[in-house]
Amino acid sequence: LTHLNAVSGANCAIVVAVIYWLLSKTAFPRALRLTITMLALGCYAVLVGPQASVLRASAMAALVILTQAIGRRISGSRILAMAVLLLLAIDPQLAIDIGFQLSVAATLGILILAPRLTERLSTRLPRWLSLSLAVTAAAQIACTPLLLQLQPGFSTYSVLANLICEPLVAPVTILGMMACLCSVFFVPLASALSWVASLFTFLIAAVAHFFAGLPAATLNQVGGEFGLALTTAATVAVAVWLTSRRHKRRIIALAALGAICALELGSCSHSIIESGNWPLKDWSVISCDVGQGDATLIRSEGKIALIDVGRDPKPIDGCLKHLSITHLDLLLLTHFDLDHVGGLTGALRNRHVEVGMITGYHDPRPAAAITYRELRLAVHHLVTAETNLTGTLGGFSWQVLSPHRDAPEAEDSNDGSVTVLFRSQYVNVLTLADLGERGQMRLAAESSNWLGQGFGSVPMIVKVSHHGSADQYSELYEAIRPVVALISVGLHNHYGHPTNRTLTFLKQIGSHIFRTDRDGAISVAVTPSGLRVTTAGRL
Repeated sequence: LTHLNAVSGANCAIVVAVIYWLLSKTAFPRALRLTITMLALGCYAVLVGPQASVLRASAMAALVILTQAIGRRISGSRILAMAVLLLLAIDPQLAIDIGFQLSVAATLGILILAPRLTERLSTRLPRWLSLSLAVTAAAQIACTPLLLQLQPGFSTYSVLANLICEPLVAPVTILGMMACLCSVFFVPLASALSWVASLFTFLIAAVAHFFAGLPAATLNQVGGEFGLALTTAATVAVAVWLTSRRHKRRIIALAALGAICALELGSCSHSIIESGNWPLKDWSVISCDVGQGDATLIRSEGKIALIDVGRDPKPIDGCLKHLSITHLDLLLLTHFDLDHVGGLTGALRNRHVEVGMITGYHDPRPAAAITYRELRLAVHHLVTAETNLTGTLGGFSWQVLSPHRDAPEAEDSNDGSVTVLFRSQYVNVLTLADLGERGQMRLAAESSNWLGQGFGSVPMIVKVSHHGSADQYSELYEAIRPVVALISVGLHNHYGHPTNRTLTFLKQIGSHIFRTDRDGAISVAVTPSGLRVTTAGRL
């Protein structure tokens, strides 16, 4: 429902229409009616907050009211252009606000594409249905290049979901405004109106969850800049095909659209084949898809280590079952944040664990005590990590890099999380847990204990710290030069992970970035020609 959120400023139009209709039943002069409507619009904008879509819609509604007041009629696209220029003149930062971009794109799509689309659909569908479908499809088409910067692929059921939810927005807006007004003088009535409005919002949420849970809810697309260019070209081709009056242009646009769709279909087919090959039979490292959390597997000569278990038991249990893992030689819980230890029962279910390892940082939270008790009962040996603690895992030798004994340097749980370097003659793996910039700077300062002269020609895999947050010491990554950077992160997380800063410097040092939010679970194998990566995908 992203594009529905993007045009949520349509609420402003609903408010203006309702208030002006009510005022039209009075004897007030036209100028006074327009003034009152303008004031009501301003109050509504203040009430709901200066969100990008609301600012865009408020500016457009205000301009419409002003043009009505002076007796002029201006096209919707010109009103949109004037509103955008006005808002950018006031706040240039809106230009890089994705909410503002989506709002403008959706509105432009509705103004330019919807009329022509309605004409075409009206020949086969009832007028009311063709209009609703045209508006929804037009907004979705215009928003698609931007939406693909927020999600891993095309939302298969988005048009249908938005079509169902759009009629539910007006009752919520009207009832919500009535509740706000009633709260001034009669709170019980305001509560009753709010409760009725909540029924409609419940339905909107239920529709979103229903369609998101259907098979193939998201179809993969070509990634990177090439994918963005393809999608933008497809959007332009659709716009030309719909709006052009010249037959030749429409034929060219249709041919271009067909070629682009063929490329996209080929990409989707490739993703399906790749996901069918997941995991690689000879995998060395796997990032399980556990949402907004960490769960990394390392394997060598039949020995397996699991580093963190995610937030919920089901995803990690499912990942281990898919890999037929019933024995863990090492289970490392880097720190006691729930997104790293909450899934412990799933990891332990019907599995034998030889050695458990935890941080030495003293964590007073209940999750730490609960996790400690579960580990004591489940593992054969439980050890506390500290700097320079070493061991082996098949062909790997591993070394704890942080924290020191009892973690006196740690300022919080993230700062006290355990980081481990796994070294072999074929590949190296560095797991950074949630260690922030300060902790990474300490690792760099102590690099003589583990980095030495570097890793030579042996490729490095790094599990990027803290789901790709901005709290990174880029010089550390530059020193280790990872060939593959794994980011374990949840789809549509509200933290903004991974951040552009982290992605940018990883690209600058030549790392190949893989993310569980877009790629699903990730497996890495060592081959004679280098590292090979496959992903489970999100089909």
